[in-house]
Amino acid sequence: MVDIWPNILDGFREIFSAPFKDLTIWWLLAPIIMFWLVLEVYFGMYKRENLGWNTALGNGLNLFWIVVIILKALFTKGSDLFSIDKLIVVVVITVYSIFLIFISFTHKIKEKIFFVFASPTVVYYLSGIAVLWTHGLITINLWVVIDLIILYIIILILEVILRKIIPPAPAESGLGDTGVGGSDIGGQGLGNIGMGKIK
Repeated sequence: MVDIWPNILDGFREIFSAPFKDLTIWWLLAPIIMFWLVLEVYFGMYKRENLGWNTALGNGLNLFWIVVIILKALFTKGSDLFSIDKLIVVVVITVYSIFLIFISFTHKIKEKIFFVFASPTVVYYLSGIAVLWTHGLITINLWVVIDLIILYIIILILEVILRKIIPPAPAESGLGDTGVGGSDIGGQGLGNIGMGKIK
């Protein structure tokens, strides 16, 4: 019988040690984390807002430039980083970013459905993992994948807590929370917790 907990712990050790194996990777990770946190704080302050089409477009564009940087690293660093499986995954993420950009322009999918896929949580979490993996800093196996899923759920829970404890902006004081903001898990989906609409 497989001993689960040591494998789970080893997976988390692999994930959390990855950004520190090569400190130069923070040139990429720092902007990703910063953009993510800024959006989280913003929608924590403006609790009555939902993710807007323009924010979804920005998320798609950010994911696209991250993919371009990843592709540059894969092709300029040669055999040290390049592999067919990495290239396939990066191409899939590229298509995903183009999908976000296209739908943001055309509005061909209903907001409540599309905004789950375009939420900062999905985009920036995916970006961070893609950067670490394609740069050879994290080894993907079954237990790491399981831990990444667990970590994603934990992040969603922390987002709900963060938005509850962040005081609302003065413009929202006294207005109350209509329930259309980020903590509406049922309305917007787990991937879109706490997202607000920027008009």
